[in-house]
Amino acid sequence: MDVEGYNGGCHCDGTVQSGGETDKEHQLNCFQDYSLEDSKNSITRENMKLGCGGNCNNGDPAFSSPDVMVKATEEGNSIETSDDTCTTDNRQWNSLSLAGLPPELILVIFSYLDARFALSVLTGVCKLFHHLLSPESSWKTRFGKRWPQRDKREDYDYVTSWKRICVQHEDMDAFWQDPVASLDFYELKDQHFATVDTVHVMRGGELCISGSRDRSVGVWNLNALSVPDEAGYGKKSFKQALDGHKGWVWCLSSDPTGAPRVCSGSWDSKIKLWDLQGRNVEMTTISTHKAAVLCMSWEQEMLISGSYDKSISLWDLRAGNIISRLKNHSRPVLCLSVDDKFIISGSEDKTLCVYDRRAAQVYKTVKLESPVFSLCHSSSCGYNYLRVGGREGRLHLLDTTADRFEEITPSIELDSKGKISAMCHYGGAVVACSTDKSIKVLEPSRILSVIHSFDCHSGQVASVSSRGPVLASCFSELSIGIWRPKNLRPAPRI
Repeated sequence: MDVEGYNGGCHCDGTVQSGGETDKEHQLNCFQDYSLEDSKNSITRENMKLGCGGNCNNGDPAFSSPDVMVKATEEGNSIETSDDTCTTDNRQWNSLSLAGLPPELILVIFSYLDARFALSVLTGVCKLFHHLLSPESSWKTRFGKRWPQRDKREDYDYVTSWKRICVQHEDMDAFWQDPVASLDFYELKDQHFATVDTVHVMRGGELCISGSRDRSVGVWNLNALSVPDEAGYGKKSFKQALDGHKGWVWCLSSDPTGAPRVCSGSWDSKIKLWDLQGRNVEMTTISTHKAAVLCMSWEQEMLISGSYDKSISLWDLRAGNIISRLKNHSRPVLCLSVDDKFIISGSEDKTLCVYDRRAAQVYKTVKLESPVFSLCHSSSCGYNYLRVGGREGRLHLLDTTADRFEEITPSIELDSKGKISAMCHYGGAVVACSTDKSIKVLEPSRILSVIHSFDCHSGQVASVSSRGPVLASCFSELSIGIWRPKNLRPAPRI
């Protein structure tokens, strides 16, 4: 086989012969093979018995195919390499594997693969890969090298999982790379004749529920949405209107099990439970407050609601009776964040009350400089942050590590003039809406830099909600905004 540009051949003495002379300037890397059977021995020139005896190119190892015979001619110089000079055992050649590389090099190779793939697939390949990818320190290093501008030491004490953070940031970068080109926007209107104050996405993004000052609850089938340019898509997606309230519908919540049940809270002081599939749509009416129901959270078979009457009610949906009533605020309760351990409530009295559900008592009360309009816990993004939305675009960060609930820094301004009316997680980021008509997408870390801004509203944005791939918002223009990835458009009917 003639090879153009071949300047030398490898011999067992580690030199390159060219026209009878030793040419050290044109030495070639000897493609070396070695066995991994004895992993205890380090790779040195002495134990490299194959290829050219480990002397080529100062003994640096490389790889080549076995039983090579090369004949090259360049400017009258003839060079020949045969199996008499370089012989390789096929069995040893086939024993080479990625696991034989140094751990540092393996981690460098893994850094070019998706974090989700590395955690879900590579950790199950062998014990070595599992051992390399298990430590949090490996992912902390990966995060610092991948996103040096986001690697802030101030965040280190509030990180719950570096693995989760790496996955979240990769997903976030991919999702928000070009949202204008990748997301469809739908405006659902002509069904409510008054301001829409609340919106809720449920069932993995299949349904959207809206509550309006026209005292009705709207049910929208998002699977019926196709191309945004299609005429009349709003009417096609509207499923039904739930009437029964005698006041503005202010808050919504759905069954966490995925069952087609939804609760609505109104200024008529009533909570109504609706079955979206049964014949009798209205299942029951809960009269537990003396004033407007402003917020609620459905946890298992318990419904927690906050009211203008300054109280929080815990209602057993199975038994149909009230469990307890909490009076921890001196002004109306505006927002709630509930988990298995705590009920966190924000009020117009500028306090955040943390109620311990197991101890049945107030765990801590945090005083802030602004009324608390919205709450968003970021543990799902890998950070121990509780975000608190205030007035004039101010956002407070509380440290929830070890249940501290301490304010980390003075409030951060989000370049917004209105109150932060609602927040949610979407596409690995935090979405915050304001009464100044803006919707901003923020990084989940402490720097809170703006990734993207939605400027499609000309009215105040009262609420945002997300579930699965769908983001929904509502505003004072009597309509609902829906964002969904374009690749989720239903197939056209033939």
